[in-house]
Amino acid sequence: MPLPTVFKDEDSVVLDFGDRVRYVSNAFSSRGVGEARYAVNLRVPKGWKHDDPIAYARERVERDLGLDPDETVIFLTAADVEPAAIVQIGEVMTVATAGFGNAYSSNTKGDTTAEPSTVNVLTTIDVPLNTRSAVEALTWTVEAKCHAVLKLALGDKGPVLGTTTDSVAVFHPPGDEDTHLGPATELGAKLMETVETAVTRAAERAGKPQRRPIEEMLREEGITVEDLVRTGAELYVGEWTEEHERTVREEIETALKNPNIAMTLFLALLLDRFLQLGTYPAECEGAEEDPGWLYYDEAIGQFVALEIGGYGALFNFKRYDEEKPGVLSRVDEEWITLDDALAGLVAGAMTAAFRKQG
Repeated sequence: MPLPTVFKDEDSVVLDFGDRVRYVSNAFSSRGVGEARYAVNLRVPKGWKHDDPIAYARERVERDLGLDPDETVIFLTAADVEPAAIVQIGEVMTVATAGFGNAYSSNTKGDTTAEPSTVNVLTTIDVPLNTRSAVEALTWTVEAKCHAVLKLALGDKGPVLGTTTDSVAVFHPPGDEDTHLGPATELGAKLMETVETAVTRAAERAGKPQRRPIEEMLREEGITVEDLVRTGAELYVGEWTEEHERTVREEIETALKNPNIAMTLFLALLLDRFLQLGTYPAECEGAEEDPGWLYYDEAIGQFVALEIGGYGALFNFKRYDEEKPGVLSRVDEEWITLDDALAGLVAGAMTAAFRKQG
């Protein structure tokens, strides 16, 4: 079979295989293993809910696209589908869309489905496969998707490998060939590369590139520059003025553009995600409890304060680190290293700002 023809607009991505192909998939409107002529990735509004989502999807496929829903594997997503990424290497093609409103790690707690966006991956291999080989291909497609999402450095109480609603599919010609598709094989390497590239490219188009400003990474964790400015104000002695607020904000924004500060905050984020999973050197037993004998986090905070405000900022750091005003109190409850790094950021910015004002 030839690789599919792909059509996309703001509402859907359609793969037309030209004839029936076999597939294996966890797409919600599929048979799991079966045959289909088309695959469709439909966009729904954020927060969308429906009493009968399968009936809704089938109706849209028939009414809006003129396709037979019985011949169609249907995916749903709240992510933008028009910027879907299409990557082909030889006989392997992957189409991916990406959204992370319900990003998930193994340490995520509570409801994460309120704003589902979904990573959907549709991979076609123009090689006849038996069922075992197709399942192996699906396995490595999922692995490659996880590798791609891990590169984005998203976090939700741990490293994120996907969302709570991800769907994947592998399409292939029917056949009895028992083909191996692990990443050590030529075909498997193509599979892995197309999936990883398509997912990272789709994520970048959706506003989640691998390299994002540290301010944006902090915002993804619910920490804004305004939060940090208000935190600085809480320990200020005297009347806090609009001029004070403006100057401190400028110092924080400038500090966040300092590559050494940005990398230190990034290090704190990554370190805490693994600490929350219980992953750290054996010599640091109990590190997730933030014991007093482990003071690397204070050293990180002191470095940040010193880098921004000089030696005078070290005295300010001690105050902010001990009293945990403003957003530092919440961060201290959820993180181990990041609260100290942010205390250093606020202390350094406050010191630099008021040194300039005399």
